[in-house]
Amino acid sequence: MEKVRFDEDRNVTRRITVDFNVREDAPVVIDRTGGRFWIVPITLMRRRTVVNMRITDEYGQVLPTPGIRLTQQLDESLLLAAVATLRPEVDYEKVLPFIRELVAGEKKESKQALASFGAEEQKMPTYLIPLASDPLVRAVVYLLCKNFSLYVFLPAGKKDETTKRHRLLNLEFNEPTGWNRMTPLVTQVDHMTFYRHDDQPTPRPVQPEDERDDRKESAGEVAGGRPEAAPSNSHSWRWRLLQAKRKVRVSFPAAMGLIPTSIRLQVPGAENASSYHLELTAPPGVEVVRARLLAGRPNEDGRKYTNDRVVGHTATVGLHGVEIPNGSLCLAQVDFRMTSRGWLTNAVFSCAVVAGGLWWLTIIASVHTKNWSTSQVTNIIAVLITTAAAVAATIAHSTFTGVAARMVSRLRLVAALAVAQPIIAAAALAFATEQEGSTPTVQLHLGTMIVLWINVGLATCAALLIGCALILSLWDERKGWNLASPWDMTTDDSGEECEPKNFVDALEDYGFKSTAIGILSAEGWHERYAWTDEKHETAVRVLHSSRTTRADSLFRCDNQHSACTIEHACPYKAGLQKADTA
Repeated sequence: MEKVRFDEDRNVTRRITVDFNVREDAPVVIDRTGGRFWIVPITLMRRRTVVNMRITDEYGQVLPTPGIRLTQQLDESLLLAAVATLRPEVDYEKVLPFIRELVAGEKKESKQALASFGAEEQKMPTYLIPLASDPLVRAVVYLLCKNFSLYVFLPAGKKDETTKRHRLLNLEFNEPTGWNRMTPLVTQVDHMTFYRHDDQPTPRPVQPEDERDDRKESAGEVAGGRPEAAPSNSHSWRWRLLQAKRKVRVSFPAAMGLIPTSIRLQVPGAENASSYHLELTAPPGVEVVRARLLAGRPNEDGRKYTNDRVVGHTATVGLHGVEIPNGSLCLAQVDFRMTSRGWLTNAVFSCAVVAGGLWWLTIIASVHTKNWSTSQVTNIIAVLITTAAAVAATIAHSTFTGVAARMVSRLRLVAALAVAQPIIAAAALAFATEQEGSTPTVQLHLGTMIVLWINVGLATCAALLIGCALILSLWDERKGWNLASPWDMTTDDSGEECEPKNFVDALEDYGFKSTAIGILSAEGWHERYAWTDEKHETAVRVLHSSRTTRADSLFRCDNQHSACTIEHACPYKAGLQKADTA
């Protein structure tokens, strides 16, 4: 179960609760004080800094995690286990340094190792050719090149006592939110699908001619490690022009409250669970218009995918997914809109008062007379300034902060523009020409009248724009529940959705290819999708086979690079050393 809260405008809080059973063959480590701990993998995380991460058990006790070096050694063992399934034998004297550089090397070393793995076959090192030709090894390499496994030390109790294996773990962390709008790029090359975000102008979209498929058994998977090509100047300018068009078409209407603000989240943890539940909570002052969870393999045409949605005005929504296969693209999208009550209503009323007052003033000045006494002009100026001050205080006051305040920031600028019009009108009257006579009068010349009409036009446009946002918000609220989740058996929906036949079409039809504010998850995700059920079954079979027939002859205990804390007390070391000697 995963809960996402939009507490602040700069970060999102994610809390993941994992319900699982510790396997009977889970590895046990012993610390220096004799405490026994299971090593339990929770999920994959991106190889970047995680903010405010906290892992606790069902009792609220903080659980320790391995250090970075031990985690790297465990991930190296994962890749080494995948390599052990290959036939014929590989050159481990050269493969082991490659694995170490890819998983535990510095950034430059890791990229060089990945580049050599994805080079053309003529340029690829000979010892890497059998690795790059295997779907399992290739999948693990591209998974670990930007992700790492998150392990925890779970207390296992004493050796002679029974410890509960059915456990609950809570993983909580913050994800920075830059409010950058991203548009997905989904490119298919035969049976392989690439998924990228064009939030930066540097990488250009993957083109089929940039990829190669010279291995028959890869079924269209790209062995090359460079799905991005260097951008040209023309491509950079095209990207900037496209971004400008998207801002006009999507960003500006959303900022003005004319359309909902779409936020797209990656939820890669959905494929790691047999049953997944996502709960999205809107911040104060904002309500959810619609939400949808979409998960599936984009590389498989016609395969059933997970699709859950809720359409209606509510503060919290729940989305569900069951039996999402490995190698899936898992996304959630939520549309937020400002509530009609509170600031939005006050802003419309205030702008309407400003526009109405300026209309009255300008019509009186145009139709009846353009000569006012000095005392009348002074009183009008005082009324305009007082009105502007009162309206400014009303608009500046708000009962919410964070995401809601950010969503109305552009509307506040529009309201501030309306507030400025009475002040400008007062200045125009103050500098109007004064005529001498028995009763001093002020002559409103053409320039003064033009300024007043401009003030009227700007104030009216601001009132209409904010009024449209209020009407659309009220319309969404009055619609109520339009479409309930398919998991909700208590409602009787008259109109059911006609789901697209495949996952890629669903991305298009449900708006997951449109521009939205993207939140890139700190959990690890795939960038290339080529995994199938057949590959999965084959990988499980060969892994079990290599585990039972080749483990003793392949793996050896090395004190220099081993994470084992009991060293010579290890009951398997003697047998492994004997196997190496033989």
